[in-house]
Amino acid sequence: MPRKQRRRTWGSITTVSRGKHVLRWVENTPEGRKRRSRTFYGTYKEADAELARIRVLVGDDAPVPTFAQIYARWWMPSVESRLESGGIAPNTHKSYVRAWERFCAPKWGGVPCDSVRPVDVQKWLDGMTAGNAAMASKVMKQLADVAVRYEMVESNKFKIGYSMPAKHAGRRSTKTYGLAEAETMLERVRGSRMEAAYILAAFGSCRTGEALAVKAASVHAVESRGLTFAAATVEDQMTERGTLADRTKNPQSARTVVVPPPYSIRLLEIASGQRAFGSQWMTDRGDGTPMGKGMLNDEWRRLSGSERIPFSNLRPSWRTFAQAEWGVDYEVLEVLMGHLLQGVTGRHYLRMSDAQIVEQFAASYAKFMLS
Repeated sequence: MPRKQRRRTWGSITTVSRGKHVLRWVENTPEGRKRRSRTFYGTYKEADAELARIRVLVGDDAPVPTFAQIYARWWMPSVESRLESGGIAPNTHKSYVRAWERFCAPKWGGVPCDSVRPVDVQKWLDGMTAGNAAMASKVMKQLADVAVRYEMVESNKFKIGYSMPAKHAGRRSTKTYGLAEAETMLERVRGSRMEAAYILAAFGSCRTGEALAVKAASVHAVESRGLTFAAATVEDQMTERGTLADRTKNPQSARTVVVPPPYSIRLLEIASGQRAFGSQWMTDRGDGTPMGKGMLNDEWRRLSGSERIPFSNLRPSWRTFAQAEWGVDYEVLEVLMGHLLQGVTGRHYLRMSDAQIVEQFAASYAKFMLS
């Protein structure tokens, strides 16, 4: 195929063959003006976008990009790369896209990144709810950070201390249960379809979606210090409607959780029953199909009564009494929750096996049982 060169107002693109293009431009350097070239593989449209990106970085007459251009050329490709590598969760990616499409793009998409006025930002924030303003502001801060990084603007106007919309008085409860309250509620849900999920959340550290996604085959007994614990594998989470999300919230959230006695005994009984019934799920609708978070919360509201807290608050309840009443070490609890430990030791050196986690947990819990 003959070479086809397309000249432009800045630089040029020569199509060598299908999917192969040569980009050429001139840029200023400390040694003077230099001709540059680069081979680019992709569609012509992608080559055109790449030359436009280079122009923004090095061109004398570089037009200041709009936020929509920053979103498409730099920011979203970076976000998608982090999604593929596990750096962010799918739900975070969806929240970013939703915030951009609903709140950011209509106001800021066509605005050059050097034309932001703080008074306009404040007016924009005032027109949203607290939650939407927080997410939309987060997206715009990151987009403006790209502009600062590439020296398109000197400062990030979205990082000024703006007045954010007030949260409604009826905001979500932060109340938790103590150990005695958690045990009382366990009796209330005993025998229900949601009992296993309750035990995994209130006595095993699971998030709501994680508790619903635990499979019966993964629950097994572990003996330590003369006590029988139940261990379960967390490798996924269930959505609102009862479909798998295909991954945990974060990569480190994939883990083994440990439930101590006497709650472990009941969890092992349920696992045995579910396997005998032919259901692969610890918590199902009663017919072997998985239960979603929506149905779980309906069941929870029906059974828990006036002492109800949000089901998702069972996890912080566990975290509190596991340390305050059971006396389990902070580092062990962090690992059981699927958190990354802080500091160099946590990031690079501390790698406890499942057996070591169980032993560390059992050592503290055995002392509690004997006290």
